[in-house]
Formats: sequence, structure tokens, C-alpha cells
Amino acid sequence: MSDELDAARALLPGVQLEDVARLRGSERSAVHRVRATAADGGQRSLIVKQYFAAGEGWVRESAALTVLAGAGRRPRLVAEAGEPPVVVTEDVGEGSSLADALLGDGPRMAERALRRWAEAVADLHVATREARDRFRAELTARQGDLPVRESSVGVDLDDAVRVLERECPALGVRVPGGAVDDLRGLAKRLGGSGLAALTPADACPDNNIVTEDGLVLVDYEGAQWRHVAWDVAYLQVPWPSCWCSWRLPADVAARAVESYRLAAARALPEVGEPGFARDVEAAVVGWALLSTTWFLNNALGSDPPLNPDRPTPSRRAMIQHRLDRAAASPELPALAELAGRLVAALRNRWGDVPLDVAPAFRTDQ
Repeated sequence: MSDELDAARALLPGVQLEDVARLRGSERSAVHRVRATAADGGQRSLIVKQYFAAGEGWVRESAALTVLAGAGRRPRLVAEAGEPPVVVTEDVGEGSSLADALLGDGPRMAERALRRWAEAVADLHVATREARDRFRAELTARQGDLPVRESSVGVDLDDAVRVLERECPALGVRVPGGAVDDLRGLAKRLGGSGLAALTPADACPDNNIVTEDGLVLVDYEGAQWRHVAWDVAYLQVPWPSCWCSWRLPADVAARAVESYRLAAARALPEVGEPGFARDVEAAVVGWALLSTTWFLNNALGSDPPLNPDRPTPSRRAMIQHRLDRAAASPELPALAELAGRLVAALRNRWGDVPLDVAPAFRTDQ
């Protein structure tokens, strides 16, 4: 009988694969936990990710997992193929995620998971600091006729500029002089030639598993090479691309950033310098405007839930919180002015829509 495991079976001749559970997937892929039984009777648990179409997702994930082979706590690549696109990795376990902790009722547990996330990101940056050439080569080996960029930062910022130039006049917002250049300029300031490393680029609170040995980052479908400040800024936006983007208490976020610094400083001493804090602040402003352009169309409409199956803040709340944060930043004045004008116009439409702290940190429980 044909099923979504056929491609994985072809990669593992002589191994029986039994579907144990279909895990969280997306419109682009399906993820299964399987029981693999070898010819000698030995068993192990594997994860099979089947992509519904060839494209950047498989190219990026298989390239990143190849680069990460043997580099600390990572999903170990067992097999891969491009036609049809599939990756098979070792199963790192069935533990909870940072998202589970943030949605729970234990602030200490949530902060512990948050620090583990920061340390895992630092560990990844340290392990891949010198891996740019290899990542490029692995992308090239898989990309076929359509080149896959090592980073999407420049493209994403250009897209954001186009949305802002279209939507701001409709909202009655004048774009300050220099704002567009400053936004596009982040591609160079926080590009791959500076303090950069490999990143999952979607290190959201649910894309990890908390194990006895620490937190393991999973899902490298968007993996790319970029400045590490983009990842660290996730803690202060927070979580720009995620459904569980609840606000973090300022002191909790600050301690998580410090956990990152302490874990990364041995190999990346630049993270302890004042210039790095400014780069993180620039990334916070960048994420605020980028994510506003991603969510604005839905927010101006009915603002449906980002995740219908779990509690989630509204896009309107996230947009207002992020633009307020960017408007108060001294790092990029023209972008701060743009953020202030945008959030004022949106408050005039929606009223004040505050972003609550993550459930684990609410004092009224």
C-alpha cells in the first residue's frame, strides 16, 4: 500500500518502517514518527519529513542538516532524497517545547525553557560560525535549475518596502525621508559578512523539543546564513514569525539575552561588546516592520487566529506592540518615526489592542 513513507522506505532498503504518529506539519510538508526495524530485529525511532513539492524547503533543510552533522544537540540526518523530496532524521524524543512552557502556568519552568532556547541558539551559532562556504556548497549541490540564496534577508526587506509603500498612503501615513533606505540598509548592516552563522530562521517556541540533555532546535526548512542579531532579537520582539508571540516580561527577556551572551561569548566575543547590543536593537526595529507587513492584510480584515487549535494573540495586538517598541527605539530614528506614525493610524482604526504577557507569566492565575 502506498503512503507518505514510500520515499523513506526507498532510502532504507531492508528496514521496515511502521507509522507511529503523524506529527505537526504544514501545507508544504508532512512529518511522521516511525518505528524502524532492521533486518537483525533492532529497532529505533525515526522522523520522516515528506515535502509535497520540490523547492527551497527541502533544499535548505537537507543542506543545513548535512552541515550540522556531529555538531552538538541536533536532529541527526539519516537519509535524504530530492525526488521525491524527503529527509529522515533520528528522533530526538517526545518532550515538550518552549511553546508548551509559555502556555503553561509555571513561570519558573517557562523561564528555564526560555534560557535553554537562548543557549541552544548560541550553541548553533558557535558550531556553525565557520560553515558559510560549506552551507553554500550544500545548497548549490541540491538547488537544481533555481538558485537558492544563502539568505532571504534582502528579499524580505525589499518585499516589506513594497508593502509599506502601498499601504501607508492608504492608511494616511507619510513615510519619513530616509526610512526606506534605512530598512533596506539592514540587509547590509546585518548581513552574512559580519557576525553571522547558520540559523533555522524559524526558531519559534514550538520548533524545538526540551530533552534531558537540553533543548534541541528542530525544523530547518527555512535555514539560512545571516547575522546572529536577527535570532537574538526574537527574544525582544518577541517571536516575530510565530503564532505564540505573547509578550515576555522585560526582565525575563533580558535574562534570556544574557544567557545567550554567556553561552556564545567563548567563541563569539563580539556579543559582549556595545555594538552588538545596537545591532540587536536594529534587528528588533527591522522585525517590527517586517512582521507588520506580513500580518497587516489579515489585521485590516477580520484578523482570524494564527493558530485555531491553541491560544494565540491577535495580529492587531502583535502589530501594535511591535510598532510601539520600534517607535521608542533610538537606533534608527527614521524607522522609529515611521513606526510611530503607523501605530497611531492603526490605533485610530482599532482602538488600543494590548499584547498580553505569555500565560505562564500572568499574575492573576
